[in-house]
Amino acid sequence: MKRRDEKYAAARDTAFTTPVGRGYLRELSIDELPGLTTPETTAVMLAFCELLGMPVNFIAPAFGFQKNCPYPDNNALRALIAKQWTVCEKFGVSIGFHSGSGKSAENYQIMGEVTGSRLEIKTSGRYTYEMGLAVAASKNPADQQLWADWYRFTLELALLGAFSTDATEQKMARTFITTALAACGKATDVFADPAATRSALEALPASPEHMFFFEYNFLYVLAGGGRAEKAALGDHTPAGYNQRARFYAISPEARLLFAKGIASYLVFLAENTKLVSAEHCAKARAQLAAYASYDELLNAIA
Repeated sequence: MKRRDEKYAAARDTAFTTPVGRGYLRELSIDELPGLTTPETTAVMLAFCELLGMPVNFIAPAFGFQKNCPYPDNNALRALIAKQWTVCEKFGVSIGFHSGSGKSAENYQIMGEVTGSRLEIKTSGRYTYEMGLAVAASKNPADQQLWADWYRFTLELALLGAFSTDATEQKMARTFITTALAACGKATDVFADPAATRSALEALPASPEHMFFFEYNFLYVLAGGGRAEKAALGDHTPAGYNQRARFYAISPEARLLFAKGIASYLVFLAENTKLVSAEHCAKARAQLAAYASYDELLNAIA
């Protein structure tokens, strides 16, 4: 970490001449360590970073978040964050909430209240979902084909994971499937064999709201040939980048829907964490709603 930080600092010193340009933020992600992060672990990690001469601006502990799922107990969430904040505040460090997308307004309000809005929310898991909403809603034939292929890909990956020999992978895939089925009022005892699971999933209407779509959709962006196979995922050959090009080719209609979806979500976060006043957020929403074309949106922010 120290060597990487020194190289990064040297690169910025070469590229920029002002303190503003040379400065940068550091974040330490410890949310993928086993279990929930204890305040003691957070304190030790922050102390180590200080001793190494690279104090961090944000630290991301594990709160037990699942992407696109609200935290079920607001009182418990408040207590968890408060314990971490007791440590972070003493170090002058803000909290990064990873797997932070898709939480409830109440969850975000608690995050903002406890930290005094000194926080960061990792929202990358939301962006491809918003793209899914956009292409699914678009009337453009090419967008509709992309949506159909993309949805099918996530369904196939869910089926593959549901019968994986890896116990963790199987458990998570089955959770994604049963959550989607339950949300549609369908039976969830569907794992007698792969055919039964496939039948249950294929009976669902295609929707970007299904949990298995949210969990697997990002893998499609760089899947060689769009294949729902592990060997095709994360393909950095021309096949993978040809697949990625499909997303750059979406219609202006889908681009507008995507941009509005992302912006609306960020406004929602800003308001509920009290990073921005409710009045300012209301103005932003009204402005977003008024854009009738993607060009109009681009011209407004140019």
